[in-house]
Amino acid sequence: MSKEENKDMKKVFLLLLLFICFTACDNTNEGSLERVYFENSELSTPEDEAGTWVSWSSGANTAIRFAYTHPDEVNIADDELTEFFWIEIPPGVTDFDVETSSDLIGNSGLEFYYVRSCFCFFEPFVYLRNNISGRKISNNQWEISFDILVQSGDSEYELKDNGVYTLTSR
Repeated sequence: MSKEENKDMKKVFLLLLLFICFTACDNTNEGSLERVYFENSELSTPEDEAGTWVSWSSGANTAIRFAYTHPDEVNIADDELTEFFWIEIPPGVTDFDVETSSDLIGNSGLEFYYVRSCFCFFEPFVYLRNNISGRKISNNQWEISFDILVQSGDSEYELKDNGVYTLTSR
């Protein structure tokens, strides 16, 4: 091998080594998004855990779950945060459109639950804005759009999504 070829090989090796180092040392988490729904479900909020969890049991309803896990900050311990937005739909409903600034949806039978899951405390959430619509587009998919604003104590949290939710099992 000539000296010139040897130099070229060293350069390629160095670039490969740098690439491996940068990709292996990258500890960033870009977060994740989940859009699913479950049939034969019933949801409720435990009284002692309002805003921190949703109880799930067998029932006749459809439960749609949006989950956004925020990116981890590698320099902060216990910064994990996942936001959940649940929509519970009574049997036979194949589309809905709700626009309200109240917790009370009326006689639609729809229920909504916003949850922040993290190593922190929240007072119960109050909906300031509910703009939520959905329609069943096939036997195993719903198209859902929402724009919500909730308040807990002195803090407000906004969450939006527009996407297709796929049937899954627990």
